[in-house]
Amino acid sequence: MKVKKILLGMIIVIIGISLSWGAVGHAESELSLALRKAPRGVKIDEYFKFGSFAGNSASLAATDYGEKQAVQLTSDRNQLGTIWTSDASKMSLNKDETASMWMYFGNGGNFAGDTGDGMAFVMQNDNRGTEATSVDTSGNPSHGETLGVWGDDTNNGYTDNVALAKSAVQNSWALEFDTYVNIFPSDSQQDMVNVIDKGLPTFFDYDFFKTAPHIASAYPGKPDTYDIKYVGTTGRHYAKMNHNGVLTSDYYTYWTLTDAAWHHVTLDWNHTKKTMTYTFNDKPPVSTTGQSTDKELKSYTAQLDLDELDPKKTGKIRWGFTGSTGASYETNLVVFEKVPGIVNAESTAQLTNTTTGKKVTSNDSVNAGDRLQLDYDLRYLGGQKSWNNIVANLKLPKNVTFTSGTVTYQNGKQETIDLTQLDGQDLKTTLGQNLSENNATATLSLQGKATSTSSNGTSVAVAATTSNFIGDNAVTAAPLNGFKVRGTVSYMSIALTGNSINGETSVSAGKSVSLTGKVTYDRGYPDSNANIKLHGNLNGRTLPVTALSNSDQQGVFTYTVPSTALLDGPNRLTLYASDKNGNTSRNDVQYVITLGSLKLTVASRVAFTGTLTGAQQELTSPDSWDVNVTNSLGSGINWTLQAAASKFTTGADGTGMALPANLIYQDGEKTANLSQGTEELVHDDAGGVTNVSQNWHGRRGLFLRVGSGAMVGNYRGTVTWSLVNSVQ
Repeated sequence: MKVKKILLGMIIVIIGISLSWGAVGHAESELSLALRKAPRGVKIDEYFKFGSFAGNSASLAATDYGEKQAVQLTSDRNQLGTIWTSDASKMSLNKDETASMWMYFGNGGNFAGDTGDGMAFVMQNDNRGTEATSVDTSGNPSHGETLGVWGDDTNNGYTDNVALAKSAVQNSWALEFDTYVNIFPSDSQQDMVNVIDKGLPTFFDYDFFKTAPHIASAYPGKPDTYDIKYVGTTGRHYAKMNHNGVLTSDYYTYWTLTDAAWHHVTLDWNHTKKTMTYTFNDKPPVSTTGQSTDKELKSYTAQLDLDELDPKKTGKIRWGFTGSTGASYETNLVVFEKVPGIVNAESTAQLTNTTTGKKVTSNDSVNAGDRLQLDYDLRYLGGQKSWNNIVANLKLPKNVTFTSGTVTYQNGKQETIDLTQLDGQDLKTTLGQNLSENNATATLSLQGKATSTSSNGTSVAVAATTSNFIGDNAVTAAPLNGFKVRGTVSYMSIALTGNSINGETSVSAGKSVSLTGKVTYDRGYPDSNANIKLHGNLNGRTLPVTALSNSDQQGVFTYTVPSTALLDGPNRLTLYASDKNGNTSRNDVQYVITLGSLKLTVASRVAFTGTLTGAQQELTSPDSWDVNVTNSLGSGINWTLQAAASKFTTGADGTGMALPANLIYQDGEKTANLSQGTEELVHDDAGGVTNVSQNWHGRRGLFLRVGSGAMVGNYRGTVTWSLVNSVQ
């Protein structure tokens, strides 16, 4: 075993040079496999700095999700690796913060002797900044059991816990993930003396109530973290560490930290209570070997002393990870999922049964055919950066057929989710906008229908799912509870009837639309009309539920869409039915209502000029009338353009000398005198824009027919235009 470890250590040093030497390939395969199986994290960029001391073993590693995704703290024996947040990325102590990460401790198995030594999450305001580490008596960075953060008593030289504490990272709090238990092999005083005399490493974990790999916290720079213990009256002594908030396995003597699996850790800082809650395995571990792992969820809340952590009252603290090895070693890796202060974001999922109007909670039942709405709510809570380039990896529940989806942002903008990209029940979509203080929310809403192959009312369980939302600088998860789908007993169908069967109509503003239809049962007994409800969705918005009337024939209905619900342009209505027994129509009916108008634009002023001859004459205008009809109701809607002309006088108010003249319309087929009253000029059913006056030239259009008795002068008159449509 020891020979194998020597070979494994060699390959880590020569990574990238050769992977073909048989014995060496075993070590590389573990690291490669761990990185290939690593969960998605944020890119380790300007937020972090490597510890600035000679010999730092920490390095960045790529995973299948890209470069700079993981930190490898150690790879060989007798190493020390550290990584810290930059000055700009320090965590605020004056507001709630959350840090989360995935941690990998190697594949050494359950026994402490095969691994070493572990990692520590550290918060510190040490004056050395990113250079802070444990140091030996010569002031050099120390490794082994110190994990790079605790005091160094490797040679059992300290008789004073105050002096020992000074060798640790100062003004700090650490959460250790200790994979190597430092204890005496025997309780015999003579055996203990022999071990101490041999100058073997310290025994921080001796007197520890469970001699097992563990998670625990303490203040590395505080003297009361350590006790100096004497072995009877022999004069020999050793240092013991006082562990707080200890987490160990309930099931195994040796906790399987080094089980070749990625374990999730979350740390929640409550600035009001000044507490840090650390939780281990709050997400299922990700095994690199496919074998089962220890999934015990463990959590502890520690009360932190800010006088120790922030004596200068800066309100900020640097945090990061340290990792070290001694005579034994392991592969220590960290993937950061949420970095405090950079982006604070969250996501939630909620399934709603829109047929019943109720939220679907854990183990609730829905009926096959019920219409469902699945909402993923994303919220930006603050940070130094906006939440950028968010990719939604949706794990949609089974037994639901999804038909449409949208993304709606706080700023009102909306996007369509492309459901053609569905791969089974997996869907990947990229949000078109970043989230920030000015655009803090996004809701992904998917519409669907519950499905079941059962026809006798039995239920099928639908498993819980978890979707992830991955940005450049934050990763969140949105779990959705499991539920049940109950099979159908009766089959209903819905159809439009009468004038509604063509599936579309046009309407002008202020007009409601009524559709006629019928609900029928293909199997089972029909419910009474009063128990049959109609569910409408207009342009993605749910309309009030209405019931059929018992005064109508069985299943017959009239469904009204109010004018106030209609938007300009096409309005898409989806309609289905349900009854009190939980049955829903197995089909929807679709109907398009186009809300439009008829608009007329005409030149505001047109002039006729001419020279009097003493005889009757017809004058044309050099100006364009620019008569345009815009029909947004759609083609097939009849409209009529009418016009009438007032008398022409020298007075602006219709008084003064009158001009003996008539305004005449000619189109080659008819002649109309507008001065004698309202006349029809054009009757058409064209949609869009119709330029009525484009052919008004030659003997077509409007002419001023002036009588022989006209007197010289400036005359004014008014043409009154009327646009009439046949839409009711």
